[in-house]
Amino acid sequence: MPRERILIIRPSALGDVVNTLAFVNRLRKARPDAHITWILHPLTCDLVRHQKNVDRFIVFPRKGGLKAFRELSKALGATPYDVVFMLQMSLKASRVSLAARGKVKLGFDIRRSREFQWFFSNRRIPHRPAGHILDQFFEFLDERGIPDTSLDWDIHITDEERTYQTEFFQAIGRPVISFVIASSNSEKDWHPEGYARVMDEVDSRLNLQPMIVGGPSKRERDLTDRILALCRCTPRVALEKPVRHTLLQLAGSRIVVAPDTGPMHIALALNVPTVALYGFSDPRRCGPYHRFQDLLIDKYHLPGETKGRITRKTKQGRIELITHEEVLEKIEYALRVYKP
Repeated sequence: MPRERILIIRPSALGDVVNTLAFVNRLRKARPDAHITWILHPLTCDLVRHQKNVDRFIVFPRKGGLKAFRELSKALGATPYDVVFMLQMSLKASRVSLAARGKVKLGFDIRRSREFQWFFSNRRIPHRPAGHILDQFFEFLDERGIPDTSLDWDIHITDEERTYQTEFFQAIGRPVISFVIASSNSEKDWHPEGYARVMDEVDSRLNLQPMIVGGPSKRERDLTDRILALCRCTPRVALEKPVRHTLLQLAGSRIVVAPDTGPMHIALALNVPTVALYGFSDPRRCGPYHRFQDLLIDKYHLPGETKGRITRKTKQGRIELITHEEVLEKIEYALRVYKP
């Protein structure tokens, strides 16, 4: 019997790709003999390229144009996939599905489908009220009759990477608390003054080494410079391009503090206690999933405010309501409750 051929289309973003790992691992447990292919952008592929439950990764550049699309069609070949999981609701991702021959192209139901994704699929999951993004991914497996299993991200780290990580943290000499200071949307970000006050406190009072973690973008560097100018202590700066280095730095941290961003989801998947800062987006939809709910600071919902249905609606200015005292309280709680 030929192996079942499965294609996953979820090229971006970092946080959603991390959540897709839990989807892949549940799929693999139910289909151990299937051949699983995953289409990703270069950055997100670099994050997950060592995962053993995926047989093949296909890199599709975000701005590759017609040439990249022709190369994708060639890489996918003429043999049809038994199932194509269309996990991303964007027109660009839906166009990717045109390059794949699929007996079943499974997308979101019409009521939840955005950017005409329903037009590109030939089968859709049943409608349900909006839930957490990962729960929505699991709906695709439910529709295919794939049984539920224990939650498992299982981010694989190589021996060579472990060596780098060990040497990196040995040079610091004390437990590290990592701060992710910027997301893809500045409306999600906490203010530099708050970060600086918390860094000074954890340095002087809790004997933790503050470290600023993230990428090398100009905005992240500018925010870092503002924080450093406000700090009395000397935070370590790790704004590096290889996303795997960021992953290793988060993995070795005692605690992580982060807004709604990809590295926050990476830290959660690595089971690192994470103080998640939310105000702009609904944490019930895109916040911590099943882990460290007690460390969440939720200003999206104010005390006494009716939560209602989970929504994509955003709220400006709410992230500014978080105080440095609240963040410090969560950090001290994490140190007491979650042992190294």
